[in-house]
Amino acid sequence: MMHGGNVWQGGAPSAWLDFSANLRPEGAPEWVRRAMLEGMENARYYPDPQMRRARTALAEYLGLEADCVLPTAGGISAIAMAARLPVQSMRAFAPCFCEYGQMAALQGVRMEEISLLRAPHEILRPVEALGGAEISDCALWLCNPLNPVGVAFSPEEVEALLERAEAEKGWLIVDEAFIEFCPENSVRSRIGRHARLIVTGSMTKALGIPGVRLGYLCAQPELIDELGRSQLTWELNAFAEAVLCALPRHAEELRKDAKENVARRERLKAGLEALGAFVYPSSASFLLADFGRDVAPVAARLRTSGILVRECTNFSGVDDGRHLRLAVKDEAANARLLEELKGALVCAENH
Repeated sequence: MMHGGNVWQGGAPSAWLDFSANLRPEGAPEWVRRAMLEGMENARYYPDPQMRRARTALAEYLGLEADCVLPTAGGISAIAMAARLPVQSMRAFAPCFCEYGQMAALQGVRMEEISLLRAPHEILRPVEALGGAEISDCALWLCNPLNPVGVAFSPEEVEALLERAEAEKGWLIVDEAFIEFCPENSVRSRIGRHARLIVTGSMTKALGIPGVRLGYLCAQPELIDELGRSQLTWELNAFAEAVLCALPRHAEELRKDAKENVARRERLKAGLEALGAFVYPSSASFLLADFGRDVAPVAARLRTSGILVRECTNFSGVDDGRHLRLAVKDEAANARLLEELKGALVCAENH
């Protein structure tokens, strides 16, 4: 499975307990639901092609100038635009989202991977992993927090990588798809000082609305204008615009959700470790667990119980069949996962 969230494989989507997609456990907050209902009133009209209200609200939420941000139809659209940088090569810190390489290939640019993992279970700092690699006219891709591992690099660690890229006339693209769960690690505030920095992001995970498609691209104005030329007209629908317009008034609620996620994540981590798994440090809304054995039969057993988990066989470095990425959900769901996982591990061992 290339992506999580595949709840369309039989039966009603709501029948699955989906630990394969890292979304707000309770679904969309009430204020988001109200905003989308209000957006229904504008669904009869074509959206504003300039996205003026949406850009103003997004900029307020992100703490940036409006000409430094561009709303997009999900984080994947922002990634696709960032991949249009006119560079000779691209390098991605792995493991990472497979779309970086796919989007680079569409531009005729070869993507090389730089592993951030060192056995056993050691995670390198990005600038350390880069070593002496040649990065002139190269775009570096870094996911922070790192998907599927969950570890988050500090702004200082990311800025060290950025300074290295700038010194060699390279670029740094930071994918902050999960940054709402650890906002202190964001580098978007550095945009004004660094012309060779691009930040992509997604609001759909923290708000629990992946079906609405709401992401963003951040960079200095000239680069926003250049990359934004490839964006489709009317890309931001009426529902996504309505959510964005309400977003600045609810920033504190997102911060509270992030704190709750930390508590839930640490309890789930302890439960997984009690089952004998090695769990990587995480600042995101998911955990990566190494069970030290083939987890395919475990995942299959969980599926028969209506639970979906994310096998990591298409993530370089953790594609050994031993790893599962597990979303952090509410206490009841997490407890059910641990109980079912315990039984699935025993059954897989006996067979």
